[in-house]
Amino acid sequence: MKKIIVLTLIALVAACSQPTTTNENLTVLTSKRDSLQNELTNIEKQINTIDMQVSEIDTSINPNDLKLIQQITMQKNKIVGIETKIKKLENKMTAKVETNYIPVAVKNIQNELFDHFIISFGEVKAKNYAMISPEIGGRIAKIYVKEGQKVTKGSLLISLNADAFNTQITGVKSSLEFATKTYDKQDALWKEGIGSEIQYLTAKNTKETLEAQLKSLEAQVRMTQLRAPFDGIVDKIFPKEGEMAGPSFPVIEFVNLAKLTIQANISEAHIDKIKTGQDVELSFSSLPDFKVTTPIIRMSKVISSASRTFEIEMEINNPGEKIIPNMVSTIHVKDYSNQEAFVVPSLVIRSDTKGNYLYVVNKNKKNDVVEKKYVTTGLSYDENTNIIKGLNAEDLVIVKGFHLVSAGVPVNIVE
Repeated sequence: MKKIIVLTLIALVAACSQPTTTNENLTVLTSKRDSLQNELTNIEKQINTIDMQVSEIDTSINPNDLKLIQQITMQKNKIVGIETKIKKLENKMTAKVETNYIPVAVKNIQNELFDHFIISFGEVKAKNYAMISPEIGGRIAKIYVKEGQKVTKGSLLISLNADAFNTQITGVKSSLEFATKTYDKQDALWKEGIGSEIQYLTAKNTKETLEAQLKSLEAQVRMTQLRAPFDGIVDKIFPKEGEMAGPSFPVIEFVNLAKLTIQANISEAHIDKIKTGQDVELSFSSLPDFKVTTPIIRMSKVISSASRTFEIEMEINNPGEKIIPNMVSTIHVKDYSNQEAFVVPSLVIRSDTKGNYLYVVNKNKKNDVVEKKYVTTGLSYDENTNIIKGLNAEDLVIVKGFHLVSAGVPVNIVE
C-alpha cells in the first residue's frame, strides 16, 4: 500500500512540474493548483491513518506506545487541516495581488504658477481717531450729542460751565468801553499838542491791557466748548451732565472709519524682499468674504531689538465701514513667483537618508510600476511645494495611495 501512495505522490509532483501550455490562462492554472493541493491533503491524511493501522496490528508495539501513536496521528491530521486552510488563504491573497494592483491617483506634472507669500498679522487702527478732553477743568453744562451719532468737523459736542468767564467778560467790556473813549480823547488832544505824553501813554496802555484781557477771557470760554476735530462718529461718551471734567480725563471717544491703517511686524530675515509701494493682500477672519489689495505706504527703518522685526504700514478705504479699529488682519506679502514651476502637494514628499523623494508611475507595456525619484525642493506655501530639481514634465507623481507603495510595485491608476 505504501508503494502505491508513494507512486501517486510522485505522479502528482510530476504533474505539477510539467510546463503549462501558452493557451492556459490564470483561471485554469489556479483551478488546477487548488485541485492538486486538495488531493495532496487527502493523501497525507491517508498516510497518517495507514501508519496508525499498521501500528495497531504490529504485535511488537507496546500497548502504551500504541496510544501515543494514535494521539500523534490525530494531531498530524489536525496539522494537515490547518496547513490546508493556510494554503487557501495564501492562494486568495496571491490571486488578489496578481489581479488587483494597488489603486493610486497621480498628478501629471506640467508647468504652472507658484506664488509664495510671507504671512503676518496686523492690528487695524483708524487714521482719524481721538480721545477728546477739555483744555481746562470745569463742570459739564451740556452734552449736545449721543453715542453713535455722526457729526461734521467743528460741531459742538460738549460745553462746560462758563458763567465765571462770562461775568468777567461783561466787566472787562464795560471797562474797555470807558478806556477806549478816554484813549480816543487823549489821542485827539495829543495830536493837537495838548496834554502830556504820560497821559496819552497811560490811556493807550489801559485800553490795550483791557483788550488783551478780553481776548484771554474769550479764549477761555472757547476752551469750555468741545468741538469735533474732524468728520466722524461719537463712539463713546464717558461723563454725564453735571459731572466735572478736566484735561487729564477723556470725555469722548471720537473716530472716523472712512480711512484705516494696518500695522504689522515682519521678521528682519525678509527685509530685502519688502519695499515701500509693494502690494499686499489683506484679509480678515471675521469677514471671510472681504479681501483688499493695497500698497505698503511706510516701512520702518529701525529693527526692534526685542523682537528682531521691522514695521510696515498700509492704508485702506473702508466703504460700508465693515472694518473697525482693533480688528486683526492677515497680511500676505508676495516674495516669490514662478510662472513655470513644478508643484506637488507637500504631503507626498517623503525622505530617507539620501534626501527627499517622490513616488512616480513608470508606464511600460506590461503594467504600471512605481519608481522612486529623488528631488530638490524649493519653497512651500498653502500645502504645496515647488520642486526645483528631479522632476520632468509629464511625470506621473503619486498623490493618493503613496503611503501604500514602494519602488517596483505594480499599481493601477485611478481618477
